[in-house]
Amino acid sequence: MKREDITNKKFTAVYRGLDEQAVRQHLAEVADALEQKDARIRQLEEMLNEREENLNSFKSVESSIQEAILSASKAGDEIKLRAQNYSDSIIQKAETEGEQIISRARQRENHMMEHNEDLKRQAKIFRARYKLLIQAQLDLLETEDWERLLEFNSSDLEK
Repeated sequence: MKREDITNKKFTAVYRGLDEQAVRQHLAEVADALEQKDARIRQLEEMLNEREENLNSFKSVESSIQEAILSASKAGDEIKLRAQNYSDSIIQKAETEGEQIISRARQRENHMMEHNEDLKRQAKIFRARYKLLIQAQLDLLETEDWERLLEFNSSDLEK
């Protein structure tokens, strides 16, 4: 879902409904948060790709060194071990950050779901109360007092 889809969402107007400005503000904040998360994910993906490219480049250089200088195999093995540890730490860090981002997104999703359910409950309560109010007004209109008012003549005043 794009920011424009979220901020341009249309809502039906209801009597004593939700404050449209507050809803729109909240949606804008949600859209901004999603955009920030998406930007951070893209940044992390770029960093991971860059690290992988660096690692691939380093492995290529390492192979060339091993082929060119057989006597430096011990040094090459040490470099290879360091590179592997470094790449593992980068991958581990990226996975950890990715898991944290996913965890935060799920927490926010759960919070939004709870908030949505709460709004639904409030809407049901409002609907029931509004229905009772309208029914009470209809009952008031159906009383005999209204019939007497409609049958009342101005000639009755002169008597």
